[in-house]
Amino acid sequence: MFRLRELAELVGGSVKGNPELTITGFCSLDSPSPACISFMEKARDAAKLSNIMLGALITTEALSQFFPDVIVHDNPKLGFILVMEKFLALTAEAPPAGFIHERAVLDPSARVAPTAIIQANAVLSAGVVVGERTYVGAGVYVGKGSTIGDDCKIHANVSIYRGCAIGSHVEIHAGTVIGADGFGYVPTRDGHRKFPQVGTVVIEDNVEIGANCCVDRAAVDQTVIHAGTKLDNLVQIAHGVRIGANTVIAAQTGISGGTRIGNWCIIGGQAGFQGHITVGDQSIIAAQSGVFGDLPFKSKVSGYPAKPHGQSLKVLALTFKLPELVEKVKSLEIELDLIRGELKGKARREREHPADPAPAGEA
Repeated sequence: MFRLRELAELVGGSVKGNPELTITGFCSLDSPSPACISFMEKARDAAKLSNIMLGALITTEALSQFFPDVIVHDNPKLGFILVMEKFLALTAEAPPAGFIHERAVLDPSARVAPTAIIQANAVLSAGVVVGERTYVGAGVYVGKGSTIGDDCKIHANVSIYRGCAIGSHVEIHAGTVIGADGFGYVPTRDGHRKFPQVGTVVIEDNVEIGANCCVDRAAVDQTVIHAGTKLDNLVQIAHGVRIGANTVIAAQTGISGGTRIGNWCIIGGQAGFQGHITVGDQSIIAAQSGVFGDLPFKSKVSGYPAKPHGQSLKVLALTFKLPELVEKVKSLEIELDLIRGELKGKARREREHPADPAPAGEA
């Protein structure tokens, strides 16, 4: 347990209320608990505070009026993360100094740091290197010559093919495949001839890759995920793709071969990218966007095909008016048909009954 002032010092915030209040844990606003701390970022959540039992709150200066005991912080969610980590550290079991399960299979040439943990049925092939304090879960396969840095977590049933390089502080979740062959074929008269996929995959430090992702090896060079980037579950990274630093990619996104994604980009779920295009730094790609061409620095696009977000919203708004517009067009077509009928009838009458010639002397 901690005093509220201790937690405020930890997160770099200030206390409003009782600094000696005892906090025994953390909770959410939807499932509050007495003597626990939560966080609030938006004023619309203030209504939840009226009838709940809660120890304290981390929030902004502007929202601090809604609760008596508060840690004021510019970024309440970040402050809450720091508090969570502090409490979790109290209950975390100390990792063993090093452990290799008796049912793990290690090639004699594999080099495993003494503090690493290798669980049952993991397979480390010839020349594999595993760094200090790295965890390799049950059923993981690491191919010939691949390297894994320090302080990594490779969860159960991950497959890392030959010759891949994984940096330090990397987490790869269950079922992900790193380094499978890229999808490259040349059509011939006799069928599709495979282009040899002999490149590698490089994953830099502090990357997290979700469950059941696929990061294909390059055909000749490298597929690269730069430092700090985070991938959600079910993301497909094709051969030769390069993803910049600190980019986040949501689930079911597919990035075709040879595409370059910049630094600090945000990519929504189910977005799709044509191959061999470039997306500039700090771009935002909305969910289900289809990107078919290069995007400059700080682009913000949505839709299929992807367009500037404002334009895409206008197009979307117009689609809701399509039924009404169709009915109007049908009405106009009927009116035009009536007008055409009247004009044809008038022309026919004039042919059948031409006007009498003007009397002599009249102009």
